[in-house]
Amino acid sequence: MNRDGREVDFQAEVLGSLRRVGGRLKRYVLVQGACRLAVVMTAAVGLHFGVDRLLVLGIGPRVVLLLALLCLLGHRLWVDVLRAARVRVDVNDVAALVERRNPVLNDLLVSAVAYATGVVQVDSARESPAMVAALIDQSARRFKSVRPEAVLHRRRQRRHEVLGLGVLAMVIGMLLFAGETVGTYVARDLLLADVPWPSRTRITVEGFAGGRLRWPIGDDLTVVAKADGEVPRGLIAEFAPLSGGRSRRGMDRRGLDEFILDYGPLGQSMKVRFLVSRIGADEPTEWYRIEAVNRPSVREVSVQIQPPSYTGQSSFVLPSGQTSADILRGSRVRIEAVLNKPVASAVLRCARGGVIETQTASGDRVSATFEPPRSGMYFLDLVDRDGFDDKQPVTYGFRLLADPSPKVRLSLPGTGEIVTAGAALNLAVECEDDLGLRSVELAYRVVRGPGAGAAVTSQPAAEFESLAGFEPGQMKYTVKQVWPLSPLSVHAGDEITLQVVAADYQPAGASSDGDGDERRGNQGPSQGAMSSVGRDHGLPDRGGACGQTVAYTLRVVRPEELLAELGRREHEWRREFEQIIKAQEQIQRRIVDLRSRATGVGASTRYAQEARTQRQQIGRLKTVRGQFEGILAELRVNRLAGPKTRRRLDDGVIVPMGRLIGKEMEAAVDALSRLGRGFAAETADDLEQSQARIVRMMYSILSNLVRWEGYNEAVSLLQDILRLQEDIHEDTRARLEREIEELFGEEPARQPRDGP
Repeated sequence: MNRDGREVDFQAEVLGSLRRVGGRLKRYVLVQGACRLAVVMTAAVGLHFGVDRLLVLGIGPRVVLLLALLCLLGHRLWVDVLRAARVRVDVNDVAALVERRNPVLNDLLVSAVAYATGVVQVDSARESPAMVAALIDQSARRFKSVRPEAVLHRRRQRRHEVLGLGVLAMVIGMLLFAGETVGTYVARDLLLADVPWPSRTRITVEGFAGGRLRWPIGDDLTVVAKADGEVPRGLIAEFAPLSGGRSRRGMDRRGLDEFILDYGPLGQSMKVRFLVSRIGADEPTEWYRIEAVNRPSVREVSVQIQPPSYTGQSSFVLPSGQTSADILRGSRVRIEAVLNKPVASAVLRCARGGVIETQTASGDRVSATFEPPRSGMYFLDLVDRDGFDDKQPVTYGFRLLADPSPKVRLSLPGTGEIVTAGAALNLAVECEDDLGLRSVELAYRVVRGPGAGAAVTSQPAAEFESLAGFEPGQMKYTVKQVWPLSPLSVHAGDEITLQVVAADYQPAGASSDGDGDERRGNQGPSQGAMSSVGRDHGLPDRGGACGQTVAYTLRVVRPEELLAELGRREHEWRREFEQIIKAQEQIQRRIVDLRSRATGVGASTRYAQEARTQRQQIGRLKTVRGQFEGILAELRVNRLAGPKTRRRLDDGVIVPMGRLIGKEMEAAVDALSRLGRGFAAETADDLEQSQARIVRMMYSILSNLVRWEGYNEAVSLLQDILRLQEDIHEDTRARLEREIEELFGEEPARQPRDGP
């Protein structure tokens, strides 16, 4: 092996091992220092705690002790941890320790490490590099026979670790089992708070102010006494009612220093004192006074209802004893109550949340005038001057009746998402309101597309148009009206938004649906059929409560674009019709096969199965027929349905499909059902003939679809060619104009550029 290879091995095997030992050695020193610091800190804190606990020092001595403790801990932190952390363990020092531990190395390791780390430079004039390499190689071989980890005092390390864990366990135990004592020490001696150490027994009774307690009559009285300082073995409560006599009752101990007694319902005023159990005679405390008082309550009440002004109804008072009623939203309620005692505050509250401040006419009379915001229960929250409230308040229930906003429904039969500029939409409008309609209008917006020549706004103003045949005051209004788009002067790329808005006679805010409101009157169609909303419809105020339909957004396209889209849909549903034909042919083949095995086992079951399959075919065919009806309706609405188109779709597709569904296929289902109940040869023969007719009629319809689909593709291609020819013509004309201007020496107009 060459010299470089030996040096690499020496670096990896010897120096790497020495560096690892050095790292472990430094960690050992830091851990041992931290453990010694923990022991010193625990001893100092214990001494600090003991001195203050025994001598109850003032703030001055505690400050001095705290400073001394901090100085001691700071010094030990520097000596045991920080100074050791700053020491850098060099590999040469580790090599010296290993040499001292293993004399067999004969200083070879120290010398080799010094040469390898560059501490000693090789002087080629005085020293031979070959000898240095031999020295390194020899030290590496001898290093393999020693254990460098032997320089670590593992036993000492384990002793320090056990010592540190013991200190940690002691601290945790103090926190868990003597937390209050530790907290007092921290507050007094570390935070320097003026918190006294418990020194003697002192009884403090909860809830008493100035030796007096006012308590409601009939409420359970619980007496809680706390012993500050030395906790006695027991505590006895002695009661002296004002009516005379005395009684003693032992108190149960709760926690470390509290005693509790459940006296029961309080019937009268009394005095109480406490006897601390001692060796010999008990030590009594001073007398405490308990005064029995009544809770505030309502003795008499009057409820007056004032309906909303727009109803024209006069106010009325509920009969005596009645505290609930059904009222219109917007009604005002006045409650006048006579109380059993003066109160400090009286607040009208709703059981479901919400507070209404009331006015106190006199000390024991309360009145409140308010407009209930929602249906629910209301009550007077009475609080007397002692802070006691009414535990069983009188409740006042009001159910708000709100007239719903007008219900409106708009449909556009035969209209898809795209229309042409010449379309005439079929509007079908239905409106109703319980108390009559004020107005019904068609609201529409036209958003001009790019290139329309006018500024494009993000939200143009809505325009309104009255609908035919409406008279104010109608409770129900229905109309079917043709609405042409030509007066709007729309072009391809524009968008039209349509919706119907209906308003009733209710004033603003009277129809807003509050939480818990009850609807009044006939509910009409289901929510899915008609839309009924409040004023938040994004349209100008039309007066009264408004209802609106869901907005329809229509995009205006060129006729050829609409024809292309309808052609695509027609092709899609033609493919679906082909799948129906294939399924029908399979049914026909299975029926012919069943006819040959009509007397076999399970034939009736298979006929019944085929009847269900045939019904599924009817459903699929109805879907396809509906789609073609929709295509024809869109063509009619957009004025694109010529006589040939109507004959092709109506006479060639829709009508034949209707005959298939209503006659032929229903007859086939009936025959299959009868064969499922019992085989009859005549019925089976009629069924085979019916299946053959169905398939022939389907192929006849498919033939019409395929023929006209090819015609439509040819027309679309011709229209594309004409548009391309027009573009070429315009480009050629523009180029000729430029060449003529250049020929006569005129500078052509410079075209504006989009950018620099």
